[in-house]
Amino acid sequence: MNKFRVEVLRSTPNPQQTIWSAMHQDYCEEFVWEQQSNFPDEQKAGELIIKHLLAGGRGHYGPLEHPQIVFNVGYFPHSMMQQIRTHRVGVSFDVQCLAGDTEVTFVQASGSLRKIKISDLHDLWHNGEKAVRERKIRGRKGEQPGFYRRDCKTRLRKMSLRVLNEDTGNFEIGHLQDVMNSGEQPVYRLTLADGKTLDCTVNHRLYTTQGWQRMGEALGLVTDTDHQVLAVTKTCEVMTNGVVRPDALYSQQSWLAAQVKQGLTARQIANICDCSPDVIRHWAKKFQLKLPAGHQRGLKTVVGNGRYRNRAWLEQQLEQGLHTDEIAALANCSIEAVKKWTYHYGLQLNKRPSGTKQPWNKGLTGYRLALSETAMETRRRNARRFTKRGADSHFWRGGTATERQHIGAWTRQIAPQVHAKFNYICQSCGQQGGQLQAHHLVPVFADQSLAYEFENLVSLCQSCHQYLHHNHLEADFAQQFQPIREPKTWAAKPKPKGRRLKAHPVKVVAVEYLGIQPTYDLEVQGPWHNFVANGVVVHNSFRYTGQRIIDVAEGKRDVEEVFYLRPVGKYDNRQGKKYFYSEEQRQADKEWCLAACDRYRQRIEEGLAEEHARSLIPFDARQHFVMSCNVRSLMHLLDLRWKKDAQLEAQQLCELLFVHFETWCPEIAAWYHKNRAQKARLSP
Repeated sequence: MNKFRVEVLRSTPNPQQTIWSAMHQDYCEEFVWEQQSNFPDEQKAGELIIKHLLAGGRGHYGPLEHPQIVFNVGYFPHSMMQQIRTHRVGVSFDVQCLAGDTEVTFVQASGSLRKIKISDLHDLWHNGEKAVRERKIRGRKGEQPGFYRRDCKTRLRKMSLRVLNEDTGNFEIGHLQDVMNSGEQPVYRLTLADGKTLDCTVNHRLYTTQGWQRMGEALGLVTDTDHQVLAVTKTCEVMTNGVVRPDALYSQQSWLAAQVKQGLTARQIANICDCSPDVIRHWAKKFQLKLPAGHQRGLKTVVGNGRYRNRAWLEQQLEQGLHTDEIAALANCSIEAVKKWTYHYGLQLNKRPSGTKQPWNKGLTGYRLALSETAMETRRRNARRFTKRGADSHFWRGGTATERQHIGAWTRQIAPQVHAKFNYICQSCGQQGGQLQAHHLVPVFADQSLAYEFENLVSLCQSCHQYLHHNHLEADFAQQFQPIREPKTWAAKPKPKGRRLKAHPVKVVAVEYLGIQPTYDLEVQGPWHNFVANGVVVHNSFRYTGQRIIDVAEGKRDVEEVFYLRPVGKYDNRQGKKYFYSEEQRQADKEWCLAACDRYRQRIEEGLAEEHARSLIPFDARQHFVMSCNVRSLMHLLDLRWKKDAQLEAQQLCELLFVHFETWCPEIAAWYHKNRAQKARLSP
């Protein structure tokens, strides 16, 4: 299966004119820019370059280095990339990535958003989180005492990453697979019409109205050799996170400023606007408004007289030899509050020697009522009988509970009798025991009058119960039990409240070069390989390991879609070795790749790190990458790897590159093909 592809991401327009102008400036006393009206056309410029520079053999080939072209190379084996990267001159290879300050969006259990900088995420992923307390003894795995960092990859993998369902346009939940450092690369800042910004490399893939596109390709970005932006030749709209509400009150600066002036918090303003507090904070920051502090938690909460928050006071008490409970009594707070602030300031608690304080219950024995089972049952019955309910209860809240809550409480109360009736067996999967729940055959939404009917209840395990309701299978399941009321007479199931968050397009209005910066990228577990960065939908890194390998092991992808195997046939190499690669050998290699994928999947399931399990992967996994070069370095690469004794796949790459070379610089490419192609000569 040969899927090799080479596409042009961007290139310098009129490259032969550019070379001619540079060549002309070398031998001209005038300022060439002022003579643009007299420049030869592209074809004539190419002919002059061949006559005076290439064919003339003058040896001054610097002008050839000015025009730049960027290729997107895909589906080639990893060994071929290793080959062409050797002895290269002026050719750079790149992968997509984002700047370190880019914020990745996660969704918390409460529905609120949590944004983490991708550089911080990389630090947590590879180094772990900092422990609050100092380790006094060696760790479980022999770690030295002192301050340390503990691994948190498992927790990060479980965090809900916001991803886009590309089929429906709705945002859903995904999970991290890996976080990578992509080195220092040229970074550009995109500014959107709604004020969002995204710092990324020129080849990072963005989800636009035209589908997935590289940033440079989507914007038609033209840059010089110093990466400075010369022109943006295309209009581009990228898909972003959020809800389009142009008439929302919070987007009006005067209205929002008035609410802030009244002292309303973000949550209070959000309740007025029917949005989340995060939206209010975003717009307040945009308008440079300072919101009043809301409910404070953690170390900012003041309990008692607050003395424990004073470091000097704490140090004084500890120097006097007071213990935690004694300090807590002085500060009128809990022991945990004292511990928290002591550890916060890096102080040491005074600990009592073991055995100096007697337990309060030492030597005391408990008591047990010497009652028969009948007497105990009578006491329980009387307790239920005389329990104060409703308005007579000490916990009465004025009838705030809804009827639906009453139904839920009654169902949980009667559930043990339901489970006993069905011998504690789930009526869907047949599993006995576990976490059982009582299920209404005729759902409450269908007929609320049957909500308190004991005969309307059956036992289901928790997973089956959730699956049944989430997939709207209530009617199909009820028909197995002859329900009290036929499903065709049920009331319609109400739609859940709220709305699905959908992506919407926003125009890119400006592009700015920021310089060379450290860059990072994520790998996301399938099926949607994207995430939200600074509110913009971007693609994750698509590497030769990861989810693709697991997909092969699970039969979701063909093995030759991920790995490259040479066709059956005769081969030789530059050392003179000749051989025939048979169908049997190829099939054996294919089986070997499948077995390697299965071993990789097993190691991942056993908890091994991806970088560890990656060593099991065959070397010739297909790989995508970006390469950039100028006219001179491109000819140099073709000289090195288009030789007849070069690696076969490298020759095929050069053939595909040359097709674009002919389109880009037709006259120079024609001269090269006639005089130098496949002749093992080093280019100028």
